[in-house]
Amino acid sequence: MGLQPKTARVERNGVEQDIPVADVLVGYFVLVRPGEKVPVDGQVVEGASSVDESMLTGEPLAVQ
Repeated sequence: MGLQPKTARVERNGVEQDIPVADVLVGYFVLVRPGEKVPVDGQVVEGASSVDESMLTGEPLAVQ
C-alpha cells in the first residue's frame, strides 16, 4: 500500500543519518520529528508526543 516511509532517521555514533527501513537493526535509536510517520516499531526512550494510529486501530483520536 505504500504507507510506510522508505527511510528512517537513525543516530549511530553520534551522527544522524537516513537509512532504508530494511537496514534498521535492534538497538538503533530512530529519531521521529513532529509530523513525520513512524517508520518502525519501537519503544520511546526520550520525549513525548501524540501518534495517529487510525490506520491500524480505526481510533480517530491520536494517542499519547
